[in-house]
Amino acid sequence: MQTTVFGPQRPPIVDVYTTPGAATWTNRVGATAVEVICIASAGSGGSGRRGAAGGARYGGGGGGGGAFSLVITEASNLGATEAVSVGAGVAGGAAVGVDDTNGNNGNPGNHSSFGTGLTLVQSERGGGGGGGTNAAGAAGVPSGYGTWPGGTGGASSVAAAGASGTPKPKGGGGGGAGGGIDAANVHRAGGPGADSFESWTGGTAGAAGGGIGGAGPSSAARRSGGAGGGGGGGHDDGAGGDGGVGGLYGAAGGGGGASLNGFVSGKGGDGAQGIVVVISWF
Repeated sequence: MQTTVFGPQRPPIVDVYTTPGAATWTNRVGATAVEVICIASAGSGGSGRRGAAGGARYGGGGGGGGAFSLVITEASNLGATEAVSVGAGVAGGAAVGVDDTNGNNGNPGNHSSFGTGLTLVQSERGGGGGGGTNAAGAAGVPSGYGTWPGGTGGASSVAAAGASGTPKPKGGGGGGAGGGIDAANVHRAGGPGADSFESWTGGTAGAAGGGIGGAGPSSAARRSGGAGGGGGGGHDDGAGGDGGVGGLYGAAGGGGGASLNGFVSGKGGDGAQGIVVVISWF
């Protein structure tokens, strides 16, 4: 009979990088394996169109979520130090204050990464939502590179409420679209943000008539992306609703709602920053 006796186990060391920009990780003496998690920052939502009564005015599209990457490797495969880069969050498309003007596009997010060359682990950013026009409010699309991609943003509509953001396992949720206004001057609600993998419900949709989109909840465990922000509601006789911000980490902002000339359109919600987590096992 064989008996295996295990000695005392040293707890893992967890290094969490949440400050956007560059940092340096140090390989721990005695570590046998290293787990790396990278979540990229998300795209922000586009703002809604401001236009005259009797014409179609689309809300801004929701941003795309940041990708999630996970790699486990032997500590000996890594250098004594490795570079870390945390993707910064991005501002939503600015509200429109000039008559008969299309909305501003949301901004694409930023990659998050660990290592270089053969040790590189990278998650790619989410795309920004399109500004609302008289024909569309395009959805933000995630770049897709990562163990799990982020969710796609919702596209705006003038015939119904804005589309919801799309959830993805682990990756940041997509933002909901801003509400539009049709040629009969009927305004629409925005779309809800995508739920997160941890079952957090996405940001609420802004009601028709300029309701503000809800912020996406953040991921408490830091092992999956947050939930997307909700889209703002369109308003046929007032200001469009602002899109909600995406939740930490890597979730996208919602699109802003469309408005009537003489009233500011809704701004796009901000895309949430990324994160890098490195766990050293002994």
